[in-house]
Amino acid sequence: MKIDTNAPYKVPQEYEVKNKNFEPKTKGTSVFMIILGAILIIAFTVAVILGGIFGVSKLIEAIAGA
Repeated sequence: MKIDTNAPYKVPQEYEVKNKNFEPKTKGTSVFMIILGAILIIAFTVAVILGGIFGVSKLIEAIAGA
């Protein structure tokens, strides 16, 4: 069997796209969950940064006071 490597690939009929003009739409609840997740990630990041800053300063005060 000879394979022509210069020919473009032809997708079998059973795997071709049935609806070529389909555009997926995001539901309102999905958008809400994405925004809520982003807010929670930002809040967690800010809390970790502020906790690190204030924790280190309290640690330094405790060591210097001892």
